[in-house]
Amino acid sequence: MIVPGKVLPKIPGFLDLFSPDKLIHVLTFGIYAVLQIRGFRMQDSSLAVRRNAILYAMICGFVLGAGTELLQKYYIPMRSGSVYDLIADMAGCGVGWLVIEKLKIKN
Repeated sequence: MIVPGKVLPKIPGFLDLFSPDKLIHVLTFGIYAVLQIRGFRMQDSSLAVRRNAILYAMICGFVLGAGTELLQKYYIPMRSGSVYDLIADMAGCGVGWLVIEKLKIKN
């Protein structure tokens, strides 16, 4: 979601790592990863994609996260890209992967 920067409060310093904004990043990218891994595993056009679903989902998650941060930094008024947001995005992808593995979701 891309909204003007004035809508979200800014918490400076170390506490920024635990802000509601970071938790939203983790949650949304966790859901994204679960759906992406399942989608890659369910497709029937490429055996390589099915076998490497987690790797492809993590790569796509990184590209999506980095792309949105760059978009915010250079093209969205009153917003700034953040490495910490990208880290939270990737942590969310990791959480999604753990959910898939713990629940033993195959497709």
